[in-house]
Amino acid sequence: MFMLHLLLAALSFGGEAACYGDGLFAAENWPFCQDLGNGLLMYFGPSTDGDFMKLGLHAANFTGGWSALGIGGNGGMKGAQQIVVRKVNGDFVAEERYSTDYVTPQLQATQEVLLFFASESDGHTSWGVLLPTKSCQAGERYAVEDVGMYMHWALGDSHDFGYHTSRGQFHTNLVAGPPAPPPDMSAYDAVLLTMPEVPVVLGEGGSDAKNPYICGIFDMDQVLPNMRIASEKHHAASFAPILDSASKEFVHHMVLFECTEQAALENNFTHQQVISNCERMVQGCQSTKWPWAVGGEDLVLPTDVGIPIGDGARWYALQVHYYNPRMQTGVRDSSGVHVSLAPSLRTYDAESFGLMGGVNPMQRDPLPPGHANYEIPSMVVPAECTQQWTAEEITVLGVMHHAHLVGKKLSIHVNRNGKYLGEMRREKVYDFNHQSLEGSSIKKLKRGDELTLTCSYDTSKQMAPTSFGDFTQDEMCLAYFLHYPAQKARRSIFLRAMGNNRISLCIDPAVMSGFQVGQGEGGANRTQLMNMAITSQAPSLTPPTCQARGNLRSLAAMDVLSSMGVDVSNFVVDHSHAKAIGFFTCAATFLGLFM
Repeated sequence: MFMLHLLLAALSFGGEAACYGDGLFAAENWPFCQDLGNGLLMYFGPSTDGDFMKLGLHAANFTGGWSALGIGGNGGMKGAQQIVVRKVNGDFVAEERYSTDYVTPQLQATQEVLLFFASESDGHTSWGVLLPTKSCQAGERYAVEDVGMYMHWALGDSHDFGYHTSRGQFHTNLVAGPPAPPPDMSAYDAVLLTMPEVPVVLGEGGSDAKNPYICGIFDMDQVLPNMRIASEKHHAASFAPILDSASKEFVHHMVLFECTEQAALENNFTHQQVISNCERMVQGCQSTKWPWAVGGEDLVLPTDVGIPIGDGARWYALQVHYYNPRMQTGVRDSSGVHVSLAPSLRTYDAESFGLMGGVNPMQRDPLPPGHANYEIPSMVVPAECTQQWTAEEITVLGVMHHAHLVGKKLSIHVNRNGKYLGEMRREKVYDFNHQSLEGSSIKKLKRGDELTLTCSYDTSKQMAPTSFGDFTQDEMCLAYFLHYPAQKARRSIFLRAMGNNRISLCIDPAVMSGFQVGQGEGGANRTQLMNMAITSQAPSLTPPTCQARGNLRSLAAMDVLSSMGVDVSNFVVDHSHAKAIGFFTCAATFLGLFM
């Protein structure tokens, strides 16, 4: 919804036929078609009863190798459910594979995929599979939900499964269809906030030469176009990262902050001023407008929603974290952000809510080495916090998880009136190299909801404890969600876990502007913070018993295939158990083409 979308277009199979034709992928059988580029078209859609997902791929000018579609939480291979189609002993098979790291994805413990056609003809490869909407069998899978999500494709140069020869990532919604193309904003007023060719070196007083933090200061009255002024409110319709081609490999993350007038006066801000050591964000510049990290894409807001710019705030700070592990010299950078301003004010203000579960040593003890799955005590945003919202209900536009090199899994769980609702974002394995704002499975939050952030880490390869902090070799437990309408309470801060008790802060950033939590001289001390804190109990996060939806061995699955014109005479169905016999053990075999 808010990423740089791929257009759905009636492109050709190598110029020979339209997206939908009379061949294997007929419009009446495949609700959606999405162009993935590189001669690839993906066909998909739920069955009429919603119990099954039809998923197909056409690869133009490609034969003789394996092909795959991956359903994932972040666009990378780590934690993705891979559907691989290839030939084994001359016959097509479909395999479900999975990997928790950058290694060859292995076959899932059970196989919940049914290949119902595959072909290599006229220089092209095509195949179709059937998946259950929700499987409870052993293995790692994503339930098919009505939510925008990352997927990826990959091709191999032989039918022996191994390293891909090409791959790509994209967004879609398997239930509702491809994302609509973003609106044309070429005529919108634009604000460009870019670092002025800054040397990527550690500033005076910095702590780690491999991790320079540098801030650029911008005066909105200098950069707002067409007679716009900072004292008036404007709505940002989109944010797009600008990555300097010569230095983008060093840009780990960027955050655009809004600063108070007091912060500008106290620090003598000037337009395009550079703060060469910005490890600790300037006091009074705590209101986050736009976060971006490696792997993220454009943020495009719905047409009735905008992020406020200006409205009396004249000064903005762009904090850029550079990561230079090899200490390469002579690097200069002009990365930043392109902000498109809506022609007129929109209906709703959007805002980010931050869950600061661990960002510095004051909040968390170091992580011990030698643990494959080390979970720290959860952070809780208690009901007393969300009761501060003025709206009875807010709409969640997206969720972003943030950790560093040993981060393994982050989740925001929601409880309402003592009942567990589920996770906001589905991401089985956190990937440092693929961080982005993704759709939420829980689209609405209500006043009084209780949020719990859980974070786990893999320190099995670490030789020493890992501290919490800003640097890449440190760790974090941090998450954001973007929502509308905006609320005054914009963050919650974990302070301490005492048994099952959780002590947290949840206050307006205007109140927090005088505090830098745990950041040395001038920072709030523990006594001050504890006096403002809320104590709550860590809630139960027991998910309900898995309820499977869609049995590939059932008569219902046969009905879906029959309705698509598939010859199912090769199937033997056990009517007493409503199961088809002999589908597959490790892989589903090719069963026949369309009639």
